[in-house]
Amino acid sequence: MAIITSLLLSLLLTASSMLGEGEKLFLENKPQEAEIMLKEALLENPENEKIYLYLGIIYEQLGDPQEAIRILKRGLNVAKEYKHLFYLNLGNNLFGQEEYSLAEEMFAEAANIDGKLESAYLNRANSRLKLEKMEGALADYIFYLRIAPNSPQREEIEKLIALLKAFLSTEESRKQDEIQRQKDLLNQVLNSLQNASEDTRNLSADSEQIEEEYDEIDIED
Repeated sequence: MAIITSLLLSLLLTASSMLGEGEKLFLENKPQEAEIMLKEALLENPENEKIYLYLGIIYEQLGDPQEAIRILKRGLNVAKEYKHLFYLNLGNNLFGQEEYSLAEEMFAEAANIDGKLESAYLNRANSRLKLEKMEGALADYIFYLRIAPNSPQREEIEKLIALLKAFLSTEESRKQDEIQRQKDLLNQVLNSLQNASEDTRNLSADSEQIEEEYDEIDIED
């Protein structure tokens, strides 16, 4: 029994050491070295959500978004404390793959879990802009600046907000123009219909008058 306990403790220490070393390399911006240690740590501790999250970020750094997406999806199955970050990073990788609809969904999930996760709103706004969901993008940009007033990107986002407001205002004007055009067209058709009816009445009246005049002519035998 003592031998088994000792062996288990040794394995746990080894896994812990690998995770610690992997974290250290990750923070030192050495993704390739960190990947090796973290993959070993994951084999020993597949329920540790942090390892999946680290590996997801590492694969993104290494330019392998498909592997990043795969490992992050695996991590979601065990994620509890960092689930919002899994969704955020999934969204980032999907956005990079131009999967804007899926990215928007992931950012929405992240925002639903953590309503103060600034980047979730900013990245969802960017996704919505790509999808031409202008009103949704505008709302997200405005909310982002409300919760991140000191954002280093504030100036650029304020420009986007101004452009979106101008676009939506112009779009509304275009809608109103289209509505007015349709009304004018309907009035033209209605006027044509009324004119045709008037012509019919006039023709009918003329016919009656002709008939009356015809009746008044004496026909000699």
